[in-house]
Amino acid sequence: MSLDVHVLMTMDFRREIIMREFVFVLVILSYIILFSGCAATNTGIVQIADDTYMYGKQDWQEYSGSVIKAGLYQEANAFCAKKGKKFVPITSTHQDYGFQWASAEIQFTCK
Repeated sequence: MSLDVHVLMTMDFRREIIMREFVFVLVILSYIILFSGCAATNTGIVQIADDTYMYGKQDWQEYSGSVIKAGLYQEANAFCAKKGKKFVPITSTHQDYGFQWASAEIQFTCK
């Protein structure tokens, strides 16, 4: 085998490896984009008693539970406003990102 043929085979082999790595990266990015919609778990607003509601959310993309809680307050306020009532918070909890995803839960009433 001549030196030129060996060099060409080596270049084709390198090109094939680069192409496989490129395809691998594209597959990984596709999975990330596909599953990024699953980033947050949201209970939705759940009625737990007469005019008393609970709303919880967990988000792996957020570090601050307070930011999540603020969003819950905004949505709960809009929920009560649609009913022609005022939002009144009862209790709330939140957890910042650490060993678990950042999360928050609120309980509220509409008066």
